[in-house]
Amino acid sequence: MRFHTALFSPQGIHMSSLALNYLINLLSRRDYSEFEIRNKMQEKAFTETEIEQALATAQQKNWQNDKRFAASYLYSRAQRGYGSQRIRQELRQLKGVQEDLVDEVMDESEIDWAQFAEQVLAKKFPNYQQPASIKEKQKIWRYMLSHGFYCEEFSDLIGTPN
Repeated sequence: MRFHTALFSPQGIHMSSLALNYLINLLSRRDYSEFEIRNKMQEKAFTETEIEQALATAQQKNWQNDKRFAASYLYSRAQRGYGSQRIRQELRQLKGVQEDLVDEVMDESEIDWAQFAEQVLAKKFPNYQQPASIKEKQKIWRYMLSHGFYCEEFSDLIGTPN
């Protein structure tokens, strides 16, 4: 049995202060997508009504914003050397961000993915421009594809000196 006090939102909607406090506590550490927050609150056995009301309040006050979360996630994953394909997939499948929002954030980003792929390639494989064996080329391809780069972004760079 849970004991908690009631809180009235500006619209007069009755809301669990425990649910809102939990949500604020989550968001005080880092941004979360709406999908992640719903999952975390469901794990803590909050009712759907409590979750909806807490999320509505957080979104109204701009404490939680999926677009801001997606942009932040995009840049943090790119800094770790991941390509657009992998980031797009993670945002949609793992973080539950809507596809149109992911597309919008990706379009608004100022990252030149081809240039970025070359930077990642140079960091991981400093001799990528040297003629390489088939085995070495396969290793490079596996690495770049698994990190979410499209083959068009890096295939011409392997084994071709400037």
